[in-house]
Amino acid sequence: MSNAGSSTPSVSEGRRESWILVATGAAALAPYLIYHRLFLQLFWFGDEFDLIDQIDRLGLWKWVWMAFAENFVPLFKSLWGGSVLLSGGSYAFMIAIVWVTHAANVALLGRLMRTCGLSWCAVLFAQVVFGLSVENLETLAWSVQWSAMLSVTFMLLGLDRIFRSVTLRPPLVYTVASGLSFSRGALTGPILGCAYFLLDTGSPFVRRCLRASVFLLPAVAVAGLIFALANGNQHAMGGHMVQAAVFGLWYFCLNPIHQLLLVESWGWRTTIIIGALKVGLLAWSVARSKGPARVLFMVLVLFDLANAALLGIGRYHTGLPSTVSSRYQYASMIAVLPMAGFWLSHQWRRVTDSWSFLSPAYGIALAVLAVVLCRQWPDDLVPFAQWRGADSRQVLFIDSNPDSRAVPGIPGLPMDRAKELIARYHLH
Repeated sequence: MSNAGSSTPSVSEGRRESWILVATGAAALAPYLIYHRLFLQLFWFGDEFDLIDQIDRLGLWKWVWMAFAENFVPLFKSLWGGSVLLSGGSYAFMIAIVWVTHAANVALLGRLMRTCGLSWCAVLFAQVVFGLSVENLETLAWSVQWSAMLSVTFMLLGLDRIFRSVTLRPPLVYTVASGLSFSRGALTGPILGCAYFLLDTGSPFVRRCLRASVFLLPAVAVAGLIFALANGNQHAMGGHMVQAAVFGLWYFCLNPIHQLLLVESWGWRTTIIIGALKVGLLAWSVARSKGPARVLFMVLVLFDLANAALLGIGRYHTGLPSTVSSRYQYASMIAVLPMAGFWLSHQWRRVTDSWSFLSPAYGIALAVLAVVLCRQWPDDLVPFAQWRGADSRQVLFIDSNPDSRAVPGIPGLPMDRAKELIARYHLH
């Protein structure tokens, strides 16, 4: 089938764009490189001890096929567990893997946006904010969050492949991989199916529906496995649907704007105002865009809404303040920032049409924005590293009474067992 993009770049242009995207992805490593010593302070925490305990008791192969909380994620567990063993228990190695995956996602987001014909002004803004924002702190500083990141990686790969050439086979593999990496990765199938349906305009309607529905099969299978094998709120939603809906609504309305703009107010009024601004941005972007860009924006809106719904079901019990937690910003940024970049590029074009001498100022503004975003990291990273690093090491290595304090992040695990795991797997 024909390429879904607006134009086919020459070989030299394609190579140049590829190198730019590689460079922008690598640039996303700046916070990690600049504050490397703080990241080196981090130590195994919470669910990580639980997972290693299960590996030790069950063996890696059997453990891989067991549910993890509300997740059935054998692909993630294979990669994560294998990395723990291959790295010799190095947490620095695990965090490095997380950051390399993040850099790849930044590059893939830019590639997808360029595939859909969006300007470099839009692409670079989205990449700078997504790549450098401290609002992704917990996602980028806790290795179990690699699960969510991997699901996004496969979704971006699948979308880019569909937009470049409307096809089934490779994206289906990405659909399965995403669903087996993270519970909300089950959304990748419907997202890719919608993109396929909207782009396959040369086929009859019934055939488009049938082909697009193929993407739902892996998603339904993974969702069925999660429901059958995993524990979670999905089994006990009676009487909690309103709570789940409210949680999902707050998440959708507030993110990622509340955190990115450092909004300090809280409550329904703030939620309504920010939600109205966000809905306005999404509606404007869909209405003003054309061709592949419009299809991209439509499926990103669907992704954001579906992610909010599933997050409401899975996390309503944690309370509304947790809707803006840093661990939940990653997917929201991917959904919204391409449209924010599109709006900004449109406004900038209007300015430079009148004052062409301002054209180079955009690059300067992005550089300033990148510096500002990088400088925000210490305020959040220093206390985070103290909590997840120095304090954890104090409890696990220095305190004389092994029963005096709980294992950081997982008080149900006996202290003696945690120390046994540290010694057996050389956790450091």
